[in-house]
Amino acid sequence: MPSAEMNPSGTFMITNTFLNKHTLADRWGYNTFGYGFSLSLFSRVEVGYCMVIFDGKRHPNPTPRDTIMFNQDRHFSAKLLLLREGAFGISWMPALAIGVSDPVTGSGGGEYIGSDVSGGTGNGFFNRNYIVATKHFQSSLGLISVHAGYQFNFRPDYRINAPCAGIDWRPKWVQNEFCTLDLIAEYDSRTFNMGCIASIWHDHFEVMLELQAMKWFSAGIRYKVVIK
Repeated sequence: MPSAEMNPSGTFMITNTFLNKHTLADRWGYNTFGYGFSLSLFSRVEVGYCMVIFDGKRHPNPTPRDTIMFNQDRHFSAKLLLLREGAFGISWMPALAIGVSDPVTGSGGGEYIGSDVSGGTGNGFFNRNYIVATKHFQSSLGLISVHAGYQFNFRPDYRINAPCAGIDWRPKWVQNEFCTLDLIAEYDSRTFNMGCIASIWHDHFEVMLELQAMKWFSAGIRYKVVIK
């Protein structure tokens, strides 16, 4: 699920991910890989571009080109921070952000995601829109972050139109300049998931693990650098 957390301005990230088929639209039906990058601007805006690989050999009616080449789905994402945590001098005020992923599609003459995807007129497989709030709490066990929001999309094949919520815990015993660990539990509007993010080498690399619906495994690795 999304959060209202933002990276420092100038943060550039490159991400590579193994994606279990259950995390994807029915168009796949097999495990695959995704890769992409994102950039944070002014500590309030984050923009990203992602590619997810299609395996042409698994197409129901593969052409000779399909059997020798990979294709990929490409989409943009963006997040805007509306309010910082503690805005207006109110200590209990959470951070608030809005975001969008895969907002338009070039398939079928540029028709919107609400098109009949089964008819081949839309390919916005990762479309979602959201508003989310995040609040951090310091405890004797470490930093605890609580996230709550609402997600919706325009996909007829996997409709999202529901609340989402999550909590992550950063144990104080695994907090140093070489490694930090976040343990995560969430409801992403569709399934209950658990996972973790391990940040290593002065926060330049992140290793991400997830069990979607508590049983389907995905994993990724991310390189992070702050551009001055």
